[in-house]
Amino acid sequence: MTKSRKSAEESNGPTRPSVIASGERSIAIDTQGGPFLGVASSGDHTTIVHVPPHELRPPASVDAPPGVVRLPALHASFVGRARELALLDETLTGSGAAVVQAVHGLGGVGKSTLAAHWAGARRDVDNPIWWITADSSGALAAGLAALAAALQPALARLPQDQLKERALQWLATHDGWLLILDNVTEPEDVQPLLAHADKGRILITSRRASGWHDTAVPIHLDTLAPDEAHTLLTRILTGDATRAAADLDGAAELCAEVGYLPLAIEQVGAYIVQTGITPRAYLRLLAEDPAYMYRRAKEGYDSERTIARIWAITLDRLTDTPLAGHLLRVLAWYAPDAIPRARRPPRQ
Repeated sequence: MTKSRKSAEESNGPTRPSVIASGERSIAIDTQGGPFLGVASSGDHTTIVHVPPHELRPPASVDAPPGVVRLPALHASFVGRARELALLDETLTGSGAAVVQAVHGLGGVGKSTLAAHWAGARRDVDNPIWWITADSSGALAAGLAALAAALQPALARLPQDQLKERALQWLATHDGWLLILDNVTEPEDVQPLLAHADKGRILITSRRASGWHDTAVPIHLDTLAPDEAHTLLTRILTGDATRAAADLDGAAELCAEVGYLPLAIEQVGAYIVQTGITPRAYLRLLAEDPAYMYRRAKEGYDSERTIARIWAITLDRLTDTPLAGHLLRVLAWYAPDAIPRARRPPRQ
């Protein structure tokens, strides 16, 4: 129950109206004499959101602001993938019905890097371009809610489920947008979205090779070609122009040893740059590593075995600083999204 009252006149000024609420979990809202437009919910964590009247219009009538782009940082050392980029350009060009394509492959093969590189080149073509980490239905819902908030910042404080629904309605009534759903684990998680979004372009990345026949056009992404892998490692090692060509001895053999896997090459290159050793020296470290332990892993998990060997070398180097190794193991439990650096204020 709510009611209005006037406080007793104070000696230093006129009386001021106030609104109070009585009763457990009740809400008091002062609308200054006008109508309340927004959302109010009662409970242990009460939410009151006031929305300007002109913002509460159908999503179909909302135009996207210019330059609505959310993409991860692009890799300056991106190499190769001409065939896959051409397929994306060919299939995801045109208008009309939605075009959905799924890039699938091993973990660490560069699916996300390829998607980000291709999407980044379409800034002058599509708007919005929106990246969503979609490894769960909850993450997908959060990404859609963030898109709705980016389209209408005044609505950013609405509950997530309402923002998600507005995003679905917006996608269903507009074209010219590009949605990237990264790291989808189950095709059925994206089915509700695909049922609504039938006018734009959707690019999916996933380790799943099956389950896309009635959902998306699949593109298999393999490891790099030997010459592309060598180019990638060379770019990483010579990026600061301080490493002599002689220091690249063993680079081609090292690329072959890690299976031409882009993620492995990037991590190996970062280690070599940080420690100042040569590719040949890193090969000796791999030879000393008990690789037979990783060969006992399940068939089809070659990329995981490769990354495990590389991380074993990195963690061995951290033995003199155990806190760093402990921190890395803790961070490994986090999702792939960026970890906020700002501290959250304590809950009242």
